[in-house]
Amino acid sequence: MKQPNNEYAPSQGCGIFFLMILTMIILLSIPVVMFINAAFFEKQILLSSDSPDDTYHIEISIKGHSNEILIEEVTTSSKLSSFIETELLVDVASENIVIEWLSDTAAQIIVTGRDG
Repeated sequence: MKQPNNEYAPSQGCGIFFLMILTMIILLSIPVVMFINAAFFEKQILLSSDSPDDTYHIEISIKGHSNEILIEEVTTSSKLSSFIETELLVDVASENIVIEWLSDTAAQIIVTGRDG
């Protein structure tokens, strides 16, 4: 008996289809991962201010959707940071925060919000 000249393996198309599906899953997961990173782990700067003589720099930020304000003071030789728990604020926004420099080395940070 004679073999047909046009031999074709039907399983070759399944491999290409599998690679296409795998590529689509990877491409669709990139925006989801970027959204999760921005929503929960990325630092969002609310307010930054320099001292009157530009010696010190204060940066107030939050990470993701937390109720903790991160206050960082950066000088040329060190970096200090502190967390403030803000249970009474509706949303932590830059409009709720005021930095008043009392001198070049001292600043007063006022955070406003609604009362309980």
